[in-house]
Amino acid sequence: MTIVLETYDAQKHDQDKLATLIFESDVVMNRLVYGEKALEVLGKLLNIPESYFVPEYMQCAMLDGKLAGVVVSYPTAQMRAVDQRAGKGFMKALGFFNFIKRLPLYTKMEKMLGGTIADDGLYIHTLCVDGDLRGQGIGSAIIRALAQENGKMYLYVNATNDQAIRFYEKNGFRQAFYGEMQYKGQPYAEYLMARD
Repeated sequence: MTIVLETYDAQKHDQDKLATLIFESDVVMNRLVYGEKALEVLGKLLNIPESYFVPEYMQCAMLDGKLAGVVVSYPTAQMRAVDQRAGKGFMKALGFFNFIKRLPLYTKMEKMLGGTIADDGLYIHTLCVDGDLRGQGIGSAIIRALAQENGKMYLYVNATNDQAIRFYEKNGFRQAFYGEMQYKGQPYAEYLMARD
């Protein structure tokens, strides 16, 4: 089995499947962030240049010519600039009033997503493998490919996603920070995972 990472190409890669993969990377948090129409919002973001989901940051994991997974990553030194740029695209995809209405949530989330991230690493925003293909080493192959670019990596993972936490720990990550928040009476928590 050979996994090939290809730079995202809107003309080549199936955007509906990509939106689904991104959504499935963390259904709970993505539903919280993007709202009830999360898949529709993600589909829009795949076509907005001010987004996390652009060729500069997104690679498609291909297995035998078929889309098997997706990874979105960028240098940690660029995190603030990428977040600011993506915020503009997010406002376009959600619509101005929906974005403004959700600002209190995003402020709370920012506080939850804490911890120390060194400027000389790689930040993994999203990593997901097609549910039908999990357990075949595709996710680990993606991590190994990213490690060739930069062995020092960081990401946030939902603290209730035991399967994802075990996967990252198996691939050399450790829990470096725990943050939590309450939103509309519901608790949410994330671990910052670090691979030094």
